[in-house]
Amino acid sequence: MAGQLDQTENMAQLFAAWINVKRAGKGLSDNTETAYRQGLAAWCKELAVFHDLDVPDDEDPMSVITPEHVYEDALIACAAAFQRQGYSERTRAGRLSALRGICKWLTKTRRLPFDPSVELEFPRIPARLPVALTNEELGRIVVAASTPYERARNQWISRDRALLAVYAGAGPRAAEGLSLTVRDVKREEGGALLLLHGKGNKDRNVPVDDLVVDSIDDYLAEREALLGPYEPGDPLFLTFDAWGIRQDKPPVARPMTTGMLEYLVDQWFLRAAVRRPEGELAHVFRHTFAVGVLRGGGSINELQALLGHEDMATTGIYTRVAAEDVMDLSKVSPVLAHLRDTRQPPEPEPEA
Repeated sequence: MAGQLDQTENMAQLFAAWINVKRAGKGLSDNTETAYRQGLAAWCKELAVFHDLDVPDDEDPMSVITPEHVYEDALIACAAAFQRQGYSERTRAGRLSALRGICKWLTKTRRLPFDPSVELEFPRIPARLPVALTNEELGRIVVAASTPYERARNQWISRDRALLAVYAGAGPRAAEGLSLTVRDVKREEGGALLLLHGKGNKDRNVPVDDLVVDSIDDYLAEREALLGPYEPGDPLFLTFDAWGIRQDKPPVARPMTTGMLEYLVDQWFLRAAVRRPEGELAHVFRHTFAVGVLRGGGSINELQALLGHEDMATTGIYTRVAAEDVMDLSKVSPVLAHLRDTRQPPEPEPEA
């Protein structure tokens, strides 16, 4: 049992050390780090209950848990508590992924004698197909993002159109779109490209239509007039306080965050009267882009490169969504009418 070890480092300190190791390796996105932190905090909070430790409301539960509290029976009890508390399979799987990661490192660095998480089974997550917007829904959202709305806070239409053009026209992940700099918009002779910085510090060039670049250029021209000159390495997407401008104060601009983006997208859905897919905000445009590529004749290999997926199986799920069009077309094949006309009626059953 891990309690036999003399350990004084708490899980908050160990988490910071583990994250530094991961950053120095393949790299780690801010979203992934946040998910790991939240997942491990949930385990530590439940471990504190299991060990009957007093954790003040304003204290991080990771600061009271040490490796001696992390052993198999305790983790099994915590996992059972998560299930009783009604957390979804997806949430519990995410928490277990965070726990597995740090326990493996704690074992490797001899802070634990063995990995106590290996016997915990991942919950089976129900298959959920990605939801893509219909052409009509996408059109309504474009109109909503392009139309002045008097109740909107800090509405910036040229920027909003550029955001929508990038997310629906290139399919980046939320963090990838927000990490774009001005120089990442490449205007080549053979066509425009966006240089996206993906997971694991893997960059990829995604070709985009001239209309996407036109939307970006319109926004940058307005941005320069409003905020002054920009440098190639400056963040592409900014936000600023429009209230200050109305009070004759100079605008204070700052890079957009994921929270700002998600709020903005949510407002587009509301104003467009489009039902937002459950759990989807900016990511729904990535799904819409992916399905559009396949329906437009793109191959699964091309889509994998565009989306930056390492595993073909991750990309392959979009083929099931795109196949719905094929199923519909199969019902209007010309041969069907001839088959109906020539079908022989069933033989009548003999009378008793």
